[in-house]
Amino acid sequence: MKMFEFPSAGDRRYQQVAQDLIRCILAGEFAPGSRLPPERELAVRYEVSRATLREAMLALELMRHVEIRVGSGIFVLPQIGRNVSMSALDVPELEGPWEVLHARRVIEGEAAALAAERGTDAQIAAIGRALEIMAASINDVPRFDHADTEFHMLIAKASGNGIFETYVGHLWRMRESPMWDRWYSRTRSAANRRKSAAEHGLIQRAIHRRLPAAARTAMEAHLDTLAERFFDLRIEE
Repeated sequence: MKMFEFPSAGDRRYQQVAQDLIRCILAGEFAPGSRLPPERELAVRYEVSRATLREAMLALELMRHVEIRVGSGIFVLPQIGRNVSMSALDVPELEGPWEVLHARRVIEGEAAALAAERGTDAQIAAIGRALEIMAASINDVPRFDHADTEFHMLIAKASGNGIFETYVGHLWRMRESPMWDRWYSRTRSAANRRKSAAEHGLIQRAIHRRLPAAARTAMEAHLDTLAERFFDLRIEE
């Protein structure tokens, strides 16, 4: 599977894009109730990737400047509903989904390879049990999510590197951030949970068979799928 191209974090370009769009909204270029130009046009206008543009849109939605309507577009909201707890141009500095997924790809890919190489039989068996719970909990979202978290944390522990274990735990807590939640909630479905369980199965089998390179590749492919899911979400018709 081809590695997904993650945008450079830089100085969080999405904040600059969001600030300029807020200026345009306040200046009346985009009136309340109107739909913003298509993503492709805005990406060309600001010379950024569509991924960066989507993070800007998530930030604007959190500030109640716009509403993202999947399948219809992005619409400017009335001024009365906007976030007044910060200045009009004070875009929050948050870790976007892309940064989190990129970091997870690097760290968890290596953790999976080390787990295949160093993990004890008991640790690998525990990873398998977490996978079984995921597969049996497709329609029980809280139980599925708990098993998903446990699966990844067990792999980090089996890597034998305490720093990896700490970092993976921190990255998973970042899934509780507002920007992550705004994106992730729009991609949740039973079908995607089934696909996720299958991808976790590939990771588990590679670790169980003591194949470090295959374990790394399977973990990276799983995280690439999550990234692509964010990019492939159809905002407009």
